[in-house]
Amino acid sequence: MIGFKQTAMVFLLAGLGFNGTSQAALIARGGGMVYDDVNNITWAADANLFKTQYDSNPNLVNEIIAGNGGVIHDMPSYYDGHTGIHNLASTDFADTYGGHTFGVMTWWGAQAWANNLTLGGVKGWSLPTTPDAANFTNNYGYNVTTSQMGDLFYNQLGGVAHTSIVTIHNANYNLFTNVQSFAYWSGSEYAPNPATAWDFSTYNDNRQYYNAKSGPLYAWAVHSGDVAAVPVPAAVWLFGSGLIGLLSFTRSKNKTVNIVTA
Repeated sequence: MIGFKQTAMVFLLAGLGFNGTSQAALIARGGGMVYDDVNNITWAADANLFKTQYDSNPNLVNEIIAGNGGVIHDMPSYYDGHTGIHNLASTDFADTYGGHTFGVMTWWGAQAWANNLTLGGVKGWSLPTTPDAANFTNNYGYNVTTSQMGDLFYNQLGGVAHTSIVTIHNANYNLFTNVQSFAYWSGSEYAPNPATAWDFSTYNDNRQYYNAKSGPLYAWAVHSGDVAAVPVPAAVWLFGSGLIGLLSFTRSKNKTVNIVTA
């Protein structure tokens, strides 16, 4: 009887997914998302999602500007007349730049896009964060993994300094689409110079650096937590309750047998 209970419990735990095996760092989710279970954040699977949306919705820029009340608040600088308020314009969303369609934006445009983004039915997306790392000077921004983009590039995607992510990467790279070999905005401003913000280059000079907020760079959205967390299916709970019922039935049956044989 004990052996049966133990066997049943093993099957129940297996059905619930408690198999003691650690998950991979990046996990593909439905709805165009990839979950990082090490840092507990969710990335947009489309690394150039703004362009994808822009191509299918010509009114997207107007919607983003309206959704942000027409402004983005930042650290005061000469860009905004030292008011800390940047008035959004269509030029902040330079999908077409240098005669080519890319999907790049100014830092303010990228912030506004992330603020307005709904993915997987959820809002609250943002640009990845970058601390003003103390080791920046010594490393010149290379091999710095303290930022979310730095960790993604080096630790999760297997990127190598001085090499484009498109050229060298690991299997996790295939969880994403439209990864650009250029530079991505961080949501963090560069404190020593508020006219600039952090970015991360995925091209040959792949490093954490800072750029003028007016520069046209890409944006990759991230969200805290597991946005697409899937609840345990009802069928699994039914399976578990069925096993418990079976255990109870067997136990009652044994009691009955013991009474008769006595």
